[in-house]
Amino acid sequence: MKAIVIYSLLASLCAGFQSAMAMDVFATERDVSRTAIKDINNSTWLCEVGPVPALLTLDEMIERVLCHDPETRQAWASAKAQAALVGVKQSAYLPKLNGSSSVTSGRNDTTYEQRGEYSSRGHQRQLDNRLTLSWVLIDFGRRESALRNARHLLVAANANQDSRLQEAFVLAAQLYYDTLAAQRSQVAATQVATLAAENLKAASAKYEAGAAALSDRLQAQTAYSQARLNEVRGNGALRSAKGLIAIRMGLPPQTPLELAGSLSRRPDTHFVKTVDELLEQARQDHPSLIAAKAKLDAAKAAIDESKASGRPTLSFIASISDVQTNQPIALNGDSHLRENSVGLQLNIPLFEGFERTYQVRGAQAKFETSKAELSEVEQRISMELWANYQSLNIETHSLEKTAEWVDQSSQALQVVQGRYRSGVGNMIELLNALTAYAAAEQQHINTLNSWQLARLKLAASLGRLGFWTL
Repeated sequence: MKAIVIYSLLASLCAGFQSAMAMDVFATERDVSRTAIKDINNSTWLCEVGPVPALLTLDEMIERVLCHDPETRQAWASAKAQAALVGVKQSAYLPKLNGSSSVTSGRNDTTYEQRGEYSSRGHQRQLDNRLTLSWVLIDFGRRESALRNARHLLVAANANQDSRLQEAFVLAAQLYYDTLAAQRSQVAATQVATLAAENLKAASAKYEAGAAALSDRLQAQTAYSQARLNEVRGNGALRSAKGLIAIRMGLPPQTPLELAGSLSRRPDTHFVKTVDELLEQARQDHPSLIAAKAKLDAAKAAIDESKASGRPTLSFIASISDVQTNQPIALNGDSHLRENSVGLQLNIPLFEGFERTYQVRGAQAKFETSKAELSEVEQRISMELWANYQSLNIETHSLEKTAEWVDQSSQALQVVQGRYRSGVGNMIELLNALTAYAAAEQQHINTLNSWQLARLKLAASLGRLGFWTL
């Protein structure tokens, strides 16, 4: 009956501990970054899968892409794993309670050849139940250093998650802008094809009236065929870009999509600050720098932990045992032993074969590595920021020039068309004007797209990429 009670007590304890294991007792998961994009008003957004809207906005598209990005989910899982490790280090401050219960059964045969009257034999059965408690009271900083190391690594994991989110963010935005550019290029190609058809119609009419040579009509026919080919290629490029968007959102590539918005001809360019201000902002906000600094702090804590592992530890220990033995009188009969004890245990490491010396050296070497990595990240971010800043300035000035180019080539085309229809101009002049207009329009579209991408890359190099940059 006592055995049943003890078994029930141990089973209840195990069930209670299992329930506690399912809980986040130290609330570590609340320290995992759930929304690392900086500008969503400190609120989280959920990955709710629904039907694609009739007009897909850039914000909606980016959210869907982030929800289906496997590397983003991997970074989040790594952050949760590191948060769990913080809980492991926190648990070192709590007591450890272990329970054991065993039932053994055996046979004892003892034979004395000279003194047979002392020989004995019989069955033996023993029930052994124990509870032991151990609680480290003083360890001279080892647990505290280990916990600091784990917390700094959690900061680094969150920053890495933030960095991965921003990489997925800029790739998704780039794909959206590329699709808008393809959409506008397709419209421009259709427009050029329409103009080429009008030129062919005018050349055919003049040829039939005897006012133009056959070569004019053939040249116009060639230009029209080339314009139609460019239109077909533009349609294919647009379908391909939309298919990539669908795949990144977790949809079949043939899903029909209609994008909202368009590339602005004259986008706002007044938000750019001076380089010194941008560099200072990057030093404060860039997730790669935050991660590198956190890893450096973690490496420093690892050195302290290695040194503290060679210091004494003082623990409180307690145990309760209940041992019941059933055996014949020949084996001293039944017995029932109860034992309770409490005490303090002092553990003093004296010699471990110089293992700790090399552990400290290894931790110091990792600290130097982390220090060098921080310098490398600072230099890389400064170089990327400078390059992206210059690219944005170049594309900003290019916007003005290509816009002027489009206006000038459009006016020139209209003049040449009028001259040709009035019988003054020639077909070569008209085709050259059409080619110049098509090239100017395509160059301006490419510059608009490049400007948007340069703006996003500059924001990404600052570490403040978010929906405000769109």
